[in-house]
Amino acid sequence: MARRHHAPVLTTAVLLGVGMTVLLSACSDGPAPAPNVSASQSATPTPTPTRTPSSAPDAGQPSAPSATPTDDQTGPADDGTGPGTGNGSGAEAPASVDWAAVSKQGIAAAGGGSVVSLAGSGDSWTVVVVGSDGTETQSVVSATLGRVTSGPFPKAVDGATGAADRARAAAATTDAAAAATAAERAGGGGKLSALTLGGSAGAPVWTATLTGGGVSTVTVDGRTGTATAG
Repeated sequence: MARRHHAPVLTTAVLLGVGMTVLLSACSDGPAPAPNVSASQSATPTPTPTRTPSSAPDAGQPSAPSATPTDDQTGPADDGTGPGTGNGSGAEAPASVDWAAVSKQGIAAAGGGSVVSLAGSGDSWTVVVVGSDGTETQSVVSATLGRVTSGPFPKAVDGATGAADRARAAAATTDAAAAATAAERAGGGGKLSALTLGGSAGAPVWTATLTGGGVSTVTVDGRTGTATAG
């Protein structure tokens, strides 16, 4: 009897087994499948809208104050005791002027002396005062407020004029206030606009200029106080 040969059959079976192992190994080492994306994940998210604040102010918020100041006229009243400022008082013209009070304010502002001239109208009067050394000072006095509103300022005069004014003022027994009152009485209803002391030390004379009446010029004797129109 002849022997059968099994070796080729075994070899073929081994080769098939190895091939299947390699094939299965190759399949298991391949790339993993990509995960499926759900419909909810692939949708583009909608941005949440932001609220823009309104530029208009809230009804409950108070409005900003106006940059333009307003005059509420609540400040303190001017009692006439403050220092003089500005160029005139701004007060209304008085019905009559207290010449003694106006003269007194001018003299006080100058630090003493005698009034040698008055000039102005309404409320504001320029008062010129000569001192004992012949120097002269001028101030603006409010007849209504009874105080100096501008000045005092030095008045430029030469030595001869200052000495002559001082001599006339010393010799006159009728001062500026009395002369102004006498001139208005003699002026036929006119109002004083200027009063100046002239003449000489032996015969001082006040010369008054008036407006609004029948007489424009009145002279007043510096010693007797007699007023003469024209």
